[in-house]
Amino acid sequence: MAETTTITDTDWPPPLPDASGFVAPPVPGVGGALARLARALAADPGGGRRVAARGLWLLAVAALCVPLHMACRRLGLPSPWARRFLGWSARACGIRVRSIGQPVARDVFYIANHLSWTDALILGGQTGTVFVAQDGIAIWPGLAFICHLNDTIFVNRSDRMGVPAQIAAMRTQFTRHSRIAMFPEATCSDGRRLLPFKAPLFAMLIPPPPGATLQPVVIDCDEAGRNLAWVGMETGAANAWRLLSRPGTWEARVHFLEPFSPADTPDRKALSARARAAIAAKLSETLGGRPVA
Repeated sequence: MAETTTITDTDWPPPLPDASGFVAPPVPGVGGALARLARALAADPGGGRRVAARGLWLLAVAALCVPLHMACRRLGLPSPWARRFLGWSARACGIRVRSIGQPVARDVFYIANHLSWTDALILGGQTGTVFVAQDGIAIWPGLAFICHLNDTIFVNRSDRMGVPAQIAAMRTQFTRHSRIAMFPEATCSDGRRLLPFKAPLFAMLIPPPPGATLQPVVIDCDEAGRNLAWVGMETGAANAWRLLSRPGTWEARVHFLEPFSPADTPDRKALSARARAAIAAKLSETLGGRPVA
């Protein structure tokens, strides 16, 4: 019988893997990527079959949704296909998504905690929002293409001089789409804690666009989902393999919390703190009352 590890309150939260000094490796070329894939298939044939099946499912979803989405764009029509692509892709990845609470339908900034690249599938499939994402994602050709289809706003959080231009881009996209989501931890955690929020991009809400609402969101996964979080020195490709090769499914619950007007908190640091406090309280509740720093 396999041993199980019990996490006690004195061990809570368990430490994250040490990622100090980690530098992401360069994106491999086609030949390098295929060689790595071949090695992974040889090491785990069963996992490889699951990756292949889910990969084909994702390709089928893209083959249906992407042309229809692009056709809507060319005709100047609102497109439901980006949202459907994200939601169906989450299911293809083995994620069962459950929505709790009522998402604000428009003129809303969603502020959420962050576990993995799958958060975009989970939250986007429920809301149809566009996302604010780190510009490092744009180096992956396929992923960058999908992000551009959904009008993702890429930001460089180390470029302090570029913050005004990034805020202007967010305001422009908000005018077009009326729904933007941001993960202000600026990196992934494991769903058992909440990292400090990066306040500068909250400046996009000072002052807020007319009628804008801020809605805190908690992405709360079961234990399997928490163990699939993209943390430490794991590369995106390794995390994707680990997630897609896993047998069975796992559940992600999306809690839409009480919205409030950002105009009531006319300071970006105070606004960040208010949103974080709401998310921390709900996250603690989902963890059985365990403290969330």
